[in-house]
Amino acid sequence: MSVRSKFTSVILVLIMLCFACYQGLVGPSETGDDSISDMIDGKETIHVWYTDEAMTDYMNSRALSFMEENEKIRVVPTLVSAVEYLENISDASLEGEVYPDVYLITNDCLEKAYLAGLATEITDPDQKVTTQYYPQAALNAVTYDGKPVAYPFYYDTSLFLYNRTYLDTMAQTKAEALASQEQAPDGAGDGETESEETAVLPTVSGADGLIPRTFDDILTLADEYDAPEGVESILKWDVSDIFYNYFFAGNYMDIGGETGDDSSVVDIYNEQSVACMQMYQSLNQFFSIEADETDYELVLNEFMQGKTLFTVATTDAIAKLEQAKADGTFTWEYGISVMPDINAELQTRALSVTNTAVVNGFGENKEYANAFASYLTCEADASLYERTGKLSARSEVTYDNPMLSRAMDSYMRSTGLPKVIEASNFWVQLEVAYTGIWQGEDADARMKQLEEQMQKQVK
Repeated sequence: MSVRSKFTSVILVLIMLCFACYQGLVGPSETGDDSISDMIDGKETIHVWYTDEAMTDYMNSRALSFMEENEKIRVVPTLVSAVEYLENISDASLEGEVYPDVYLITNDCLEKAYLAGLATEITDPDQKVTTQYYPQAALNAVTYDGKPVAYPFYYDTSLFLYNRTYLDTMAQTKAEALASQEQAPDGAGDGETESEETAVLPTVSGADGLIPRTFDDILTLADEYDAPEGVESILKWDVSDIFYNYFFAGNYMDIGGETGDDSSVVDIYNEQSVACMQMYQSLNQFFSIEADETDYELVLNEFMQGKTLFTVATTDAIAKLEQAKADGTFTWEYGISVMPDINAELQTRALSVTNTAVVNGFGENKEYANAFASYLTCEADASLYERTGKLSARSEVTYDNPMLSRAMDSYMRSTGLPKVIEASNFWVQLEVAYTGIWQGEDADARMKQLEEQMQKQVK
């Protein structure tokens, strides 16, 4: 082949490659080499990894809108396996393969990521990772060693759900009974009896008055409640999963301190936590829930079938309830409140997990990576929920559905997963302890044993 023919062939290959890159047929995530495409269009490429398929459309949309505003940057979101996720990021980063400049991960993994060099202090270019835009729970979640090492993105926490229609009916019945009792015995003869309109309290305010603030309130209400046909339980929740149980003693257990990264803090066994767990155990006698015969989906379905007055759920329940209302399979109104306290002396505190956007410490384009991570998270609004079912960790986001704002109230009061690597099995061990206590084990001895075990691990 002549020199001219070889030159012509090279030109044709380059033209085809340019066309393929332009059409999106060949991209950095497929070729494994950004240098060719960068050389063609002069753009810096930011790779973003995530593991939840529900995020795909949203991630692609946000990448596209970011690129429209920043013409010198290409963003390539990539859905990857959750199996050995952090390990795969580390391997790719160290071996020079295509690795993420930004990746999504839960807050409990941040210590491991930071110590491995896979996370670095964020620059927060728009200065939005502050209490002006986020609740303290979100800021604690992304803090390690006194500095923010990720951007808060979206969260999950446990919520207290109630059937509002049932409470409305109960409030109406109580109001009618009270009005009847308050009518003067001689009023009928004077024609001055109180009309039904003035005697009956508004059902909305009445229902709000019946929302339990403590578990003592729930037990009192259960004694008074004349359950309608179809209602099988006053309260039912998944007692086998620590995410729905943690709140009972959550206010008095501490692993890692407020930001979850202080290995010197291990406080599980104390007077208050034991008292909470003793109350928890006593509820088994009242509600008779078998730990090995129930699960979250079953419990939520029973609530959606009108069989339960109260339950404990996670944020995903809101979308499921709204869909069921839309298709007519859930014919009641529902409400959300913060988790009831144990009683007037003992408070509860729910568990939360915050998904974060991390800037890879091995990345070469940290400025652009921070810019996109900030854009992705700090501007996440109601559309995040509409498109993914995830709730933004930003506190000022407004929703058409007020129940979503009430979920934020629960998140604000929650405690996050700890980051201490040595306590990574704490949740498994705590779940075992809760199950044992529920089934009759001594609460004092079980909590003491758990603290001793955790202290050996982290110290």
